[in-house]
Amino acid sequence: MSEGKDEKTKKMAHFEVEMDDDHSHDRKSFGQKLARTGSAFTKSTRAWMDERLNPHNFTEQQKHGLFDMASNVVLLIIFYCAMVFMMGGNHMLPGDAGTEEGKMFCLILIWFCSLIAGWCMDKIGMPPLLGMLLSGMILKNWQYLSDEMKDPVANLPATWSEGIRAAGLSVILMRSGLELDIPQVKKAGLAAVRLTCLPGILEAFVVAAGGVIFFDMEFPLAISMGFILAAVSPAVVVVGMFNLQKGGYGVHKGIPSLVVAAASFDDVVAISGFSIAISFAIPHNDSDEGHSMFMTLMHGPLEIILGVILGMVGGHILAMTKVWNMRWKRTAITFGLGMAFMFGMLDLGFSGAGAMGGLIMGMVASVRWRDGTPTRLAKRKDEHYIHQTESDLAAIWSLICQPLLFGVIGSALDFGLIPVETIPKSMLVCFIGLCFRLPMAFVATYGKGLTEKERAFVALSWIPKATVQAALCAVPLQKIKDAMENDPHYSDAEFEKWEKWGYDVLTTAVLSILMTAPLGLIFIQVLGPRWLSHDIITEDDLSDTENDPLSVESLGGLTEEERILALASSLDGDLKTILTNKLNAAEHLVEKNHGKLSHSQLEIFQKQMFFIKKIAEISNIDAADRIKVLDTPGNFFKVASSHQRRVSGSISFPPEKERSNSAPETPSKEISRKHFASAAL
Repeated sequence: MSEGKDEKTKKMAHFEVEMDDDHSHDRKSFGQKLARTGSAFTKSTRAWMDERLNPHNFTEQQKHGLFDMASNVVLLIIFYCAMVFMMGGNHMLPGDAGTEEGKMFCLILIWFCSLIAGWCMDKIGMPPLLGMLLSGMILKNWQYLSDEMKDPVANLPATWSEGIRAAGLSVILMRSGLELDIPQVKKAGLAAVRLTCLPGILEAFVVAAGGVIFFDMEFPLAISMGFILAAVSPAVVVVGMFNLQKGGYGVHKGIPSLVVAAASFDDVVAISGFSIAISFAIPHNDSDEGHSMFMTLMHGPLEIILGVILGMVGGHILAMTKVWNMRWKRTAITFGLGMAFMFGMLDLGFSGAGAMGGLIMGMVASVRWRDGTPTRLAKRKDEHYIHQTESDLAAIWSLICQPLLFGVIGSALDFGLIPVETIPKSMLVCFIGLCFRLPMAFVATYGKGLTEKERAFVALSWIPKATVQAALCAVPLQKIKDAMENDPHYSDAEFEKWEKWGYDVLTTAVLSILMTAPLGLIFIQVLGPRWLSHDIITEDDLSDTENDPLSVESLGGLTEEERILALASSLDGDLKTILTNKLNAAEHLVEKNHGKLSHSQLEIFQKQMFFIKKIAEISNIDAADRIKVLDTPGNFFKVASSHQRRVSGSISFPPEKERSNSAPETPSKEISRKHFASAAL
């Protein structure tokens, strides 16, 4: 009996040894796999860092950019030191928290750190605004790293933060109004209207339901938060779509144009909804309750009406190009009127009217400049006015308003005042809103002739949030403090409850930026080239002039009227698309060869530049009403001028004496990007 037990014990021990060996082998193999994975990750990370951050691998353009950045930093430091001596240390040096000292230092610190962080994010392929937002958050919460740390931006006045948000929103909307291409919106049709309204409005109500359920908010405040989150970010979407259009992706079906057109109006819907909702959201104490209720009911519609009136007046003032006869004058009056509308209405309690006025003003001015009306006060029709003014406002936005706006919003997020459970709730609200937004955006593009992949791409590109969220997310909290903080009619408990809701709105909006801005940009950059058709003309297409119905030879012997009729009958798309493809292909030819063209490539390039010039001349002729397709000369010059800015590097041609050789590589003459674009014009 004992022998049987011993034998059984031996078998069990042997089995346990085998099991231990198996587990040991499994652990060893798992460890080896983990080590290999870690090694591969380390190698790929080092390769990525070596490619992106090693100065020896930088192109000449990147090196120039690095030197330019370094020189700018040195100049800023010198200028700051001079300001310290000019204005005194009380304003320009750090001060103790809670005092009036160091206000200007806080502002300059936020701006400088935001610029550096934005530049770093841009170098790794992420939106610069993400770095700006994170820099503000780090500065504000630096104090929690150690007991000895202090809040470096504690003395930034709340009124300054409010002014920065208002100015940033005004510049955003003025640019959106100027960028809005009304003919392109008409061409996009109902698909652009559906894409503008349906996903955003649905998400606003879904987010509002999430605010009521998870934060126990009052519904008017929750719907205000919903419209804040409903806006898509032009700073991310428009830039990504322009890059896809430049590469020729989705151009034939007009997908980039559809998304850009819808994004321009999306902010209008979101801000209008927010203006109406916020007027009901914040409680007001007024002895005359009838008057208070009437003003509450009329506040939102009044803001929209006042905004339209201000925009119409401002747009007609800008249309007087005989008065504003210089570029800097047009930019100055546009910026000045936008700021006057914004801060004037803000002082009167109608901040939404000021924002709407800047947007409508840009739209009206673009139409007037394009039409050259009113004729007595306008110099001529000139779309260059639109692009010049928008370009100047873009420089103001990139250099001043954007870093200040996102830096200030990041610095408003104090983790010491935010309950721990708020962050997962905010992330869940954002996620649920996107779960409803994406299918609705997919449905909204039905009937546009797009494939399922193309419709899915449009839906995914409709994710990014940034600019409007940054400009509006702190408004509810500020209104709550203004209305309730020092009012004896509200108890401390009631004020704390509303203040918490204000911080919930702020936290949710900031987290939505952090979650969606990089994700949306990745979707646009990665899925665009994979899911959209590549419609750009290749080098072979450039050289094929026999099958080209618009070749120079086929149009050379015709009269002007015959040329117009020939063009109108042979175009498969609009003239803007064809000329855009031609310019993209010529630019692609130059960039692919790093600016060095062989003789055969040079002949192709010169022939296409001559072709584009001739077609541009033909398109400038006023066609009859029945030939609408040719009524796009301004659009062509917009494309040409944008390519003038985008062509990188230089074009070098072979020496004159070697023109008989087949394909020499030695360059002797360089033509800059300016000459490249001027050849097209």
